[in-house]
Amino acid sequence: MKLRTAALLAAIAVALAACSPSDSESAASPAPATTAAEPAAEPATEQAGEPVSPVELDTSADEALPEEVADMLEGYGVSAEDGVRAAIMTLDRVDQQRPLTVQGSVRTDDVVFGDGEQEITVPIPGDLVYVSVAPYVDQTHPCHFHALGGCQGEMVGEEVRVHIVDHMGEVLVDEEVTTRANGFVGYWLPKDAHGTVTITQGELTGVAAFETGDGDATCVTTLQLRA
Repeated sequence: MKLRTAALLAAIAVALAACSPSDSESAASPAPATTAAEPAAEPATEQAGEPVSPVELDTSADEALPEEVADMLEGYGVSAEDGVRAAIMTLDRVDQQRPLTVQGSVRTDDVVFGDGEQEITVPIPGDLVYVSVAPYVDQTHPCHFHALGGCQGEMVGEEVRVHIVDHMGEVLVDEEVTTRANGFVGYWLPKDAHGTVTITQGELTGVAAFETGDGDATCVTTLQLRA
């Protein structure tokens, strides 16, 4: 029990433990208190017409995970055979509430893995950006770069419908999904794009903007569901 407690405390102290409000903020700062955010903008009215199937994005591009990172993440189901993208998704989908004892701060072009003793920056291959969204009803937290082992959203294990459209009107995602143990859903989206994420649950709807340019946020926590 003492070992587990010490490991947990070490994880909280990891530079990447909490969701990062900005890249310039000290990574050693404590996680921000959970507070209510400003309501999201009203969703735009969709044009009448036949449903449009989502664009098929090539998510096959990947590169081998460095051995030292694979060793760091081994306890969370990540192996040396996994690629960088696969490791990001596996860690994001760990069925535990946060924080974890390892961390991964997702940027637009790379991901920084850490375990409290070392940090390793690994480039993300291809031309897609991993964007994570945490819908909420009552409480949320500020975030800029998604922390795979640190960010914790309000809605855990909730069935929602996700609809993502880019600035060209292309439907990137349109599916029903269950939010994970960290309260997020995550998707690979094209680089240098912007658009809106709309999430619905029953009579509740919320919308938030996303951008995937250099240094843009990979963590969306401003999407409030409202009647």
